[in-house]
Amino acid sequence: MLYRLNLNYALRGWEKMAWTVVDQRRNQVKKLSSEEFQLLLLCDGETDLGNIDFTNEMKRALKKFETDHLIEKCEYKKPLNFDQYYRYYDNRYVQTVFWSITGKCNYRCRHCYMDAPDAALGEVSTAEALDFIDQMAECGVLQVDITGGEPFVRKDFWQLVDRMIYHKMTIGMVYTNGWLLADKVLDEFERRNLYPEFSISFDGIGWHDWMRGISGAEKAALNAFELCQRRGFEVVASMCVHRGNLHTIPQTVEALKTVGVSWLVIANVDMTPLWCSHSEGNAMTREEYIEAMLPYIRWYYEAGRPIEHMEMRGVAEMWNDQLGDICTSHFDGTQDCLDCYLCGAARWSCYITPEGRLLPCMPMTASPEQSKFPRVQDIGLQKGLSDSYYMQFVNGRVKDLFAANQECAGCSYRYKCGGGCRAAALTGADHDLMGCDRDMCMFWKNHYDERILQTIREAEAKYPLPKCEVDT
Repeated sequence: MLYRLNLNYALRGWEKMAWTVVDQRRNQVKKLSSEEFQLLLLCDGETDLGNIDFTNEMKRALKKFETDHLIEKCEYKKPLNFDQYYRYYDNRYVQTVFWSITGKCNYRCRHCYMDAPDAALGEVSTAEALDFIDQMAECGVLQVDITGGEPFVRKDFWQLVDRMIYHKMTIGMVYTNGWLLADKVLDEFERRNLYPEFSISFDGIGWHDWMRGISGAEKAALNAFELCQRRGFEVVASMCVHRGNLHTIPQTVEALKTVGVSWLVIANVDMTPLWCSHSEGNAMTREEYIEAMLPYIRWYYEAGRPIEHMEMRGVAEMWNDQLGDICTSHFDGTQDCLDCYLCGAARWSCYITPEGRLLPCMPMTASPEQSKFPRVQDIGLQKGLSDSYYMQFVNGRVKDLFAANQECAGCSYRYKCGGGCRAAALTGADHDLMGCDRDMCMFWKNHYDERILQTIREAEAKYPLPKCEVDT
């Protein structure tokens, strides 16, 4: 009796997660018990399982693997493909690398993290970029999300994509302003059987050109949305709100619907050095932003949930077919949070800047402390993900923050807040990795969690879905 792994699966292991099976179509990882792992090792298309005295539990596990199409029976010996055999990586597991492949851009956005209009961070050479990709493969990275600057201005873009394909990495999302997104670009993705999701910036009807510093940016973005919808590529609209464009949200939603957008992400503009200089009085504090969003929560339901998914970063997330919820990082209010990691996202992802610096997330690009983080070309990605200043952040737990920060340790909201976002603390007024996230302090002390959830529930009660839709 011969079994082999389905062609879509491979056995993989990382530090502290040694036994997993990877769905290579979706790059999803499933942890295995020791027994499950040993059983799958035998499903190599060459080992006769009929000669093995399995326990009833192992027989049930084998049957479930077959039912789930994880393995398949073989009539004759059929070895695994080379990349399906077990491979262990001497670094922590990183599912996704967010990579700014260039600091260059064809726009002059008023709020850019990296001052892309002046290409302050430039870009690494083709040889270095290809080496980065090879290093990602050596670390078991499964997915790359591509951003910039504007990624499509990089002249060797397709060369980098082809190297990712060679290593069987998925390109999950491409962040773009949409100006260069044309049929010929989507043709190239389709030719490679790649269908990434596109995140396209759109900062409100009548305001997008002003925000992006380019005449015609609004038209280009709407054309890009329509193109993606027509060609079958998924797309998300990302809107930076400020005092000037707040009133355009209803009009913007209607415009986005007409070009096939079903998911809108709204966020306050972070106080980057560039935005501080070029906001022309339109900048809002985080408190002002939350207060401005509360009426639009009510508007979403009153207007009949006009878009399938509307997310207000740090405030609320709402859908047209399910209950909405508060949208902010928080813990359960008990001491159990002490052993939680400071940032859950940083445990499964990392960010590489245009100059090759390894950071936990993109907002830290605006931090004066970013120079403390290692460059991939200097120490290598494997060491960066195992033993570097970067790992001090990734491995940090809430109890470590409280030990270093007496203000947070003595706060009555500490078990809900957990100290807040480390990027916000680092880029905020205190410029301290282990300092207070002042925006999160404000959020909890002003009871915005209660106010937001109450606003959502009251609006849902007043403007419920039709019963047939709720039942489905």
